[in-house]
Amino acid sequence: MSCCFSKKLFSRRSHREDRYKVEEANGEPKPAEGTGEAPKYSWERREKANPEDYTVKDVKDKTVRKVGKDGGPLEIDNCQDSAILFLHTSSQVMIDNCSRCTIVLGPCQGSVFLRDSSNCTIFTPCQQLRTRDCKSIRIGILCPTEPIIENSSDIRFFHLAMRYPQLKDQMHSVGLRPFTNHINSVHDFTPAAPNGKGNFLIFSDSVNLSSGQEEILKVNTVILKPSPADFIPRFSEIKDNDPTYAYICGKSEPVDELGDSAIELLHCVYKAKMEVMSSYDVEVKTVDPKLISFAGNAERVIILELSGDLLQLEYDLDMGVIQQDEMEQFQKLLIHLNSKKSS
Repeated sequence: MSCCFSKKLFSRRSHREDRYKVEEANGEPKPAEGTGEAPKYSWERREKANPEDYTVKDVKDKTVRKVGKDGGPLEIDNCQDSAILFLHTSSQVMIDNCSRCTIVLGPCQGSVFLRDSSNCTIFTPCQQLRTRDCKSIRIGILCPTEPIIENSSDIRFFHLAMRYPQLKDQMHSVGLRPFTNHINSVHDFTPAAPNGKGNFLIFSDSVNLSSGQEEILKVNTVILKPSPADFIPRFSEIKDNDPTYAYICGKSEPVDELGDSAIELLHCVYKAKMEVMSSYDVEVKTVDPKLISFAGNAERVIILELSGDLLQLEYDLDMGVIQQDEMEQFQKLLIHLNSKKSS
């Protein structure tokens, strides 16, 4: 049996790689300068990442503010008794073999992995967090997915409460929303101890550092103390049996449009000396319409659970407040949202 092939087919295949050659404006391939070598392809001309831009290693008894570039994979390895700051975005972060360190990370578009470390304090807004073989770790975190721990003990989770000049824009750039934080849904792969003691605790407040540690961060533009300029909600431990639920509605895109309005509302809340107990950033299409009818035709709703005198709250933009006759249905919505956090 014989086979027939088209010459045109061979011609297309033989010239396929030419489509990826970098060309001059006149259409001719560009040879390597002064060498007469064959032209380079587009992927050969990409700027290669320098590992040193994304590596902090063997640091002891120092404060290091790593000056790197946005968007790369960060590695922090074998550091002790140090303060380490990386105030850039990253694709992922690996922290290994660290002890007695305070580590401040810019927003991570992927996962933060913490392994074989002890007695550290970590501040991180990230898409996912995973720990393995760790002990006595405090984590101030903003995370839209459930944090995961494995073979770890005495892990303490706190709501992230910090700011520095670039943080808000960096979070927008990697798709992190300040009003979505799922630290209440930690998943532990390791069984509890025989005495029933769990391997982690969740706190509604923020991490407390010593005045000396706070001053080190402040010198490097990182602020932990409460301020009216905060844009990540600081949740209060106050118990209020009759809270106020304020909300604003809008479109899903652009993400920062409604988010900025919610931040403005948050600033007004602080100015009115009200307390924030929880927050929800909800895509309406993900919820049963009956549970969120108060949103009307909106695509997205941001909800703040507040304690304090609502009459002191002055806010110029459109804001809604859940009324008493809406509360029964709204409580069903909260049950649904909280079950998603803990599922």
